[in-house]
Amino acid sequence: MKKFAFVSDFDGTLTDRDFYHIIIDTYLQEWGMQFYEDWKKTKKINVEFLNKILGSIGKTEEEILIEIHRIPLDEYAVDFIHRVQKAGGEFYILSAGTSYYIDRLLAHRQIEGVKVISMGGVYKDGGIEITPDEGSPYFSEIFGINKAKVVADLKKEFDIVFFAGDSEPDLGAAKEADIAFAKKDLKELLSKEQQEFVPFENFKEVEKYLEDRGWLA
Repeated sequence: MKKFAFVSDFDGTLTDRDFYHIIIDTYLQEWGMQFYEDWKKTKKINVEFLNKILGSIGKTEEEILIEIHRIPLDEYAVDFIHRVQKAGGEFYILSAGTSYYIDRLLAHRQIEGVKVISMGGVYKDGGIEITPDEGSPYFSEIFGINKAKVVADLKKEFDIVFFAGDSEPDLGAAKEADIAFAKKDLKELLSKEQQEFVPFENFKEVEKYLEDRGWLA
């Protein structure tokens, strides 16, 4: 088996803000925020919601690319990814968003060797449409991708699998991982289920945790 894998959620975990929040603030503003607040009252943040928000941008693909390039990563994320890779670990991004913006941001930031597990996406009618693969073994009716199943399969390949996340779609993966790092809503969700986790605010803290335990060279 391989040594270890570090699996991270993208929006709100590896990045400082969810991409859909950036789109709401930049382009949709009052309408978008009201839609978000109304949606949260009765439904989960799922593919249907994301497609409504990302499909309402109303800009050219080039203009959207500029916004993607501005997505703010955790200030320690790039260094942390390199530390994991240098130590012989595999770094994965596991996202219930879309590889459409993840791949473009990674290319822009020249971040190499990261494996992205997410949903497809296309530019359509001035916005982005997420296209879940319903034939995938990891397909989820709610979130589009079942992160827990992905982590369970990775555990068959690696001695240990770490996972970092921040919200409800990450809950199953955090419970499945050997060690989970949690921030924001995920901390409360794991606490409610009496699940062990390591709280963190940025990837410098995660780096120190792994360093202290001999996982990073």
